Formats: sequence, C-alpha cells, structure tokens
Amino acid sequence: MDLLTVEDLSCPVCCEIFKSPVVLSCSHSVCKECLKQFWKTKETQECPDCGRRSSKPDPPANLALQNLCEMFLKERKERRSSGSEEICSLHSEKHKLFCLEDKQPACAECFTSQKHVDHTVRPISEAVPSFKEELNTALKALQKKLKHSENIKGELEKTLQHIGSQTEHTEHQIKQQFEKLHQFLRVEEAATITALREEEEQKKQMMKEKLEEMSRHISALSNTIKDTEEM
Repeated sequence: MDLLTVEDLSCPVCCEIFKSPVVLSCSHSVCKECLKQFWKTKETQECPDCGRRSSKPDPPANLALQNLCEMFLKERKERRSSGSEEICSLHSEKHKLFCLEDKQPACAECFTSQKHVDHTVRPISEAVPSFKEELNTALKALQKKLKHSENIKGELEKTLQHIGSQTEHTEHQIKQQFEKLHQFLRVEEAATITALREEEEQKKQMMKEKLEEMSRHISALSNTIKDTEEM
C-alpha cells in the first residue's frame, strides 16, 4: 500500500477514491457511476482518461483495485480515529495550506493534485482567521434568516388557529340559523296541516248535510210514488 499514491487510487472523473471501479479495454479504471454519467455527455463510449473508445458497453468490475481502495479507506479511517486531525488522511502530511474554493485544509501534495487544479490556497495561519470571519458573517445571516422564518412560522400558526376558531364560530352560527329555519318550517308545517284538517272537516260536514237533504228528498219522492200507486 505504501508504494501506491492517492492518485493511483483516484478516479479520473471525480478525483476521489474509486467507488465500484470498472476497467475499460484500454486498461484504465473509472468509478462505475462516474463512467455512466460521463458517457451520457458523449456521443461515443470513450475512456475519460485517454479518450480511447471502449469496446465493451458494460465494462467488468476491477475487483483488485476495489480491494486496494477498501484497504486504503480502512487505513485512513484508522488514522483518523487515532486523533491525528492535523495530518492529511490522503498523504499523511501536515495540513499547512487552506483551499479557499473547497473551504478545507490541504497538504502540499494535495495542492499539486488534480482535485485542486487552479484553486487558490493560503497558509492555514493566514486563511483561518479570515475564514472564521466569513463564517461568522454567514452565521449571522443564517441566524437572521432563522429568526425571520420563526416569525413567519408564528404568524402562520396564528393564522391556522384563527381559521380553526373562525370556522367553528361560523359553523355554530350556521347551525343556529338552520335550527331557526327548521323551527319555522315545523310551525308552518303544523299550521298547514291544521288548516288542511279544518278544510277537510268543513267539506265533510257540507257533504253530510247534502246527503241528509238528498235522503229526505228521496224519502219524500218514495212516499209520493207509493201514495200515487195506491190511488
């Protein structure tokens, strides 16, 4: 592992340690996902490193390189857990520089790597104070936004509560109005039915009187006919 540099284990596309590397027909390796995204931007399936066209649309996994990367990451994790925060986990050198673009410390070898090409670096002793000042400015802006967001949230919660109270009040009023309407309709219904019954009784009484009169008339006619027949 000591004979390999971090560049040997880095993907030419993302410049990070290989993740699920595949090997192309030109023998170069690339992260599987990086190659997939890279080919989406190209008309031909070419190698991101040398530009040679790949003869395989689905390159095989580079298991040997995958194992080396896993060993490297394991060692780096162990170095980090040992408490050596000031040592570069990639090159085992002290962090003496600070990359302004990536906002992270770097060693001298990091600065010369592909990952930091055209990046601006400053000595840590010079960059950290200004970076802290920048962080404080950003922090104040975030705190201001947080307070503003909390105020808006409070107003929204009040509005939500008001909507609930208003709906409940309006519902109560609607129920009252409809109860009055129902009561009015019940009274009107009872009055209408009463009037109908009274009209029914009047008509029945009228019909009874006519029936009685007709019965008397029929009886009189019957008697007259009988008397006439007996003469």
